[in-house]
Amino acid sequence: MLAYFRLIRLPNLLMIAFIMYAMLYGIIEPILFYYGFQIVTSNLQFAFLVLTCLFLSAAGYVINDYFDRKADHINRPNKVVVGVKIQRRSAIILHSVFNFIALVLGFALAISIGKFWFGFVFVLISLLFWWYSARLKKLAIAGNILIALLSGILPIIILAFLHYGSIYIQGPHSMGFAFALKQIFKVLMGFAVFAFLFTLIREIVKDIEDVKGDIAMYCKTLPIVAGIKLSRQIVAYLCFISFALILVAYFIFIRNFEFVANDFLSLWYIIGLVAFPVLYCGIKVLFSVKKQDFSKISKMLKYNMLTGILYAIILRIIIISNIL
Repeated sequence: MLAYFRLIRLPNLLMIAFIMYAMLYGIIEPILFYYGFQIVTSNLQFAFLVLTCLFLSAAGYVINDYFDRKADHINRPNKVVVGVKIQRRSAIILHSVFNFIALVLGFALAISIGKFWFGFVFVLISLLFWWYSARLKKLAIAGNILIALLSGILPIIILAFLHYGSIYIQGPHSMGFAFALKQIFKVLMGFAVFAFLFTLIREIVKDIEDVKGDIAMYCKTLPIVAGIKLSRQIVAYLCFISFALILVAYFIFIRNFEFVANDFLSLWYIIGLVAFPVLYCGIKVLFSVKKQDFSKISKMLKYNMLTGILYAIILRIIIISNIL
C-alpha cells in the first residue's frame, strides 16, 4: 500500500486539494462577502472538481514514473516503484483507471453546470500529462514550461467553475458585483503566476539534480543542452525575477486592495515567508555543485510554494477582521 501512496505522490495530492479549497474559502468567498455578496455553490459539485483534478494528477504521476523508471534507477535507486514494487502493467492499468474516473467525474460536473465543453478541458489536461511524460519532459525547457502551466492553471479552472456553476446572492449593502469579481480575478491570477514561476524554477532544479540519469536516457533537458552552470544562472535569474514580482504584487496591488488596507500582517508574511526565501534559493543555487545541494534547494522551493499558498488563509483572516 505504501508503494501505491508513493506512486501517486499522496502528499502532493493532499496539497492540491488544500490549494483548491484555500482558493474558494480563503479568497473567493471572503472577498465576495466583503462586497456584500454570498456565493451559493454545490459542495458536491466542487468536490467533483477537486476529485477530478486529484485523479488527473495521480494519473499523471503514475505515467511519469512509468516512463522515468530507467532514469530513476540511476538518479534515485532506492525510490523506484514501477518495475520494482509495482509491475509495469499494473501501473498502466492504474493510470487508465485514474484517467477514466477523472473524465467521468469531469463530464458529470460539466453536464451538471450546463457546460458540456468544460469536460474537454480535463481531456486536454490528461493528454498533456501523457505528452509531457512520454516526450516533452526529455526536451530542454519545453517540458518544464508545460508542467508549470498545468500548475498555474489550477486557480483559473476554479474561477471558471465558479463563474459557470455558482449562484451569487446580493445582500442589502452590495457594492458592485463586476468590481468584486475583478478583485478576485486579480488575486487568483497572482496565485497562478506564483504557481507557474515556482514550479518552473523547481522543475529546472530537479533537472539539474537528475542530470546523470537523464544523460543515460539520451534526454535533452536544459542542464544537458546548455550546461549546469548556465542552468544554475537561469534558475537564479528566475528566482530574482520572482522576488521582484512578489514585491511588485504587494506594493502595487495587495496593499492597495481596500479589504487588506492598513494591514501589516500581509507585509511581514509576504516579505519574510515568501519573497526572501526565494531570493535565498536564487543566491544559494549559484554556489551549489553537489546533487545534495540541488535536492535541498528543491525542497526549500516546495516549502516556499506552500507558504505562498497559505497566504490565502492569512488573507481570509485579514478580510474577515476588516469586516467585523
